[in-house]
Amino acid sequence: MIIDVEKLKTCESIKIKLDDTYMDAFCKNANDYFTLVADNPSGISSVDCIDVLSALVYFREYFIDEAQWQSLILKMLEIIRTGVNRSSFDKIAVFAGMTHIAFTVRSLAKIAPRLRLFSKEVDEILLSNLNDFLSKSNSDKFYTEGNYEVIKGLSGPLRYLLDFSDDEKMTSMAKKIVDVFVRRSEDITIMGHHVPGWHYYPSEIEASFMTEKADNGVINYGVSHGMGGPLATLSLAYASGMRSEGLLNAINRLIKEFMDGAYYANNIVCWPGRIKLEQYATLEKIPIASRPMSWCYGSVGILRTMYLAGLHISDEKVKQFAIDEMLKIAKMELADYMLIQPIVCHGYVGTGSIFSQMYLDTGRQEFLEKTKKMIDATISYDISRFIENEKSVANSHNSPLKLNVHNHLEGFNGMMQMTLSILRQQPDENDKRLLMI
Repeated sequence: MIIDVEKLKTCESIKIKLDDTYMDAFCKNANDYFTLVADNPSGISSVDCIDVLSALVYFREYFIDEAQWQSLILKMLEIIRTGVNRSSFDKIAVFAGMTHIAFTVRSLAKIAPRLRLFSKEVDEILLSNLNDFLSKSNSDKFYTEGNYEVIKGLSGPLRYLLDFSDDEKMTSMAKKIVDVFVRRSEDITIMGHHVPGWHYYPSEIEASFMTEKADNGVINYGVSHGMGGPLATLSLAYASGMRSEGLLNAINRLIKEFMDGAYYANNIVCWPGRIKLEQYATLEKIPIASRPMSWCYGSVGILRTMYLAGLHISDEKVKQFAIDEMLKIAKMELADYMLIQPIVCHGYVGTGSIFSQMYLDTGRQEFLEKTKKMIDATISYDISRFIENEKSVANSHNSPLKLNVHNHLEGFNGMMQMTLSILRQQPDENDKRLLMI
């Protein structure tokens, strides 16, 4: 055994208590995962090591052998440092990039002070990379790309920088990004149609995943790749005390965009995801249908960003709209969520974490009850069932299998970490990366 099962069973908060069967399953899943890590740490890629390191940080107190924990930490850091030296990571991304490393190493440095210097080194690299990235922001072409989103774009780094209110260099960089976002928030005209400045032309990679061409660009309502990222981060910037010219107007423009883009399916508010310019301009019909209730593109993720916006700019109407609509979703049957995976990105545990945050903020029992159901659904997947389900999903979509148990967004790793965060009722750095807090 690697994990002290009896100690892990004490992780539950006062409000969340699992049935013994589910808690036993969670403890087994955690032990199985870290056994997998310990069996072949050298075989883990530099990118995956970041998520493994994050999991080690949050499960530290439950390791039986402190020396083994330290050994695994050092191995992950060694692989990550080599990756940094070889420029193996995306230069700014909050997932598989330098912001990802910065978030994780900083959380580790809080319990291992000797790593504070390394954490600062990572921050300096990130700032340098952001300077290079933003050097292109004087070009009009910069504002035609989807470079504002959270996964690979500027929303992720901005969320990280906002935790450094007492650091002049970090706050200065945050203001630069905010200013870029404020400029981006102005409407533009394309082919005679007024569209939000968040309109972009898909990259070659993104276009390869799309089912139809979007030669005239797209509008994206998702939290992961769309306007949800700037809405959350600009609202958090405002809450941190930033008062850049046009900031509040940019937030209100985004709120209006989401309010105008909403539709209802079976009395549940939905958004159309990524749509072509022609659909936005109503030249082509937008499919009106129920959508999966996930973090990345679902109503729960978008409503969470709207709640944060309403909270931070003191707009009670928007805040209450988000609460009321989220309560309606919380009362839905689990099968109606249209979730087919237990993962963070578009599965049970990511949705469960959003409900958990809403419970912590509002105290509404409906959110707590649905959180518990989401956790139960997640825990029912051990590693073997997780792998089989991923294969089944890939087959049903006639797509190649992209199985990675160590990935936080789409792997078993994220399921373990986020479940622990929910059980503790203590949000962690991954909740920040996902723009939930």
